[in-house]
Amino acid sequence: MNDELSPILKLPTDGWDWEVSQPEWMLERLIPAKSIGMLFGPSNAGKSHLVCDLILDCLAGQPTWQGIPLTGGDVVMFSESHGHIKARLKAYRNHKNAAIKHRMHTIPTMGIETKDMSDLAIWVYQLPRPPVLMVFDTLATAFAIEENDNKEASKLIKALEDWILPAMDERGTIMLVHHTSKISEGKTARGASALIGNIDYSINCQWDEVSERTMAKWDKDRWRLVSEPPQWSGAAKRVPVAFTNGDTEMMVLDWSLYTEKDAEAARELQKDLQMQVAQDAAKQEINRVITRFGKAYLRLARKSDIPAAHENHKVSLRGLFDNKLTEPVKDWLLQQLDAPEYVFNRKNERIGVVIKEGDFEKPDKPKPL
Repeated sequence: MNDELSPILKLPTDGWDWEVSQPEWMLERLIPAKSIGMLFGPSNAGKSHLVCDLILDCLAGQPTWQGIPLTGGDVVMFSESHGHIKARLKAYRNHKNAAIKHRMHTIPTMGIETKDMSDLAIWVYQLPRPPVLMVFDTLATAFAIEENDNKEASKLIKALEDWILPAMDERGTIMLVHHTSKISEGKTARGASALIGNIDYSINCQWDEVSERTMAKWDKDRWRLVSEPPQWSGAAKRVPVAFTNGDTEMMVLDWSLYTEKDAEAARELQKDLQMQVAQDAAKQEINRVITRFGKAYLRLARKSDIPAAHENHKVSLRGLFDNKLTEPVKDWLLQQLDAPEYVFNRKNERIGVVIKEGDFEKPDKPKPL
């Protein structure tokens, strides 16, 4: 008779004993067992590359992924580009030289309706072994929901929790691959807030202009047991792949931990490259003026007038590079001159320098330490 009672009438009436345990982990301190997470980013940002890298370590039974303790096992992946994702998985297998120990199930996305989740659970129960990882790439093509509707998004997450997670490995996780909203410039996942609010973890995958690499950063961590969320960079590499009808090369991303020290080094390198480009542009402009007039006048004081005698061969650096680099480039140019011919105003203030043919024929002098 009790089995017919409402779940609400079955709620316990005794108090909590204040005992609590940390979860088991699929990925130590980042992906809890029996969890749902999201990998999101703009189109062609490298989301599927990160997924493939994780999948291969799961299938190979590797003890860690990117140095973090990992639970390996069977994997199920629903993908919208089915043939391409299989080719990419094979490329990652070759890249990682992985000996596959577990089973991989790859299936085209099907636009599953929330009401049919029980049927999907029956299929999962029929698999030879319960999967430790189930990927839906992408959420938009995997499920027939209105992703901007919070009610539908909440129902989807609840259905995955009620039907699919119980059918998976005891440490299993579901990973939803999703796109970002254009308004957020790739910083947040598009669609209903419930898609982010109801999940356990998320990873943001972006192309980074400074490092010129794909970056993946742990974005949401419900448990927050890691003091500094990890970040990885992916460097492009091509590896050979054998198809049934010929051989070719596929691109993979070689992922590695990316620390704040690495980020600072990348920023410094970017600054150096920008400075080099600005120096080259300034030298070319000065040499262009010298070729035409035999000499060039470079103004050193921002608000000073150009003497009439130098008006026709003045040099303008405006528009050649970022204005923030103008003064550093001028300082660098002066370091290259053996005997600068300065021009002074009536107050004996240095307002410019005359540069003549041959001043830049010598190799650049090193910057003083």
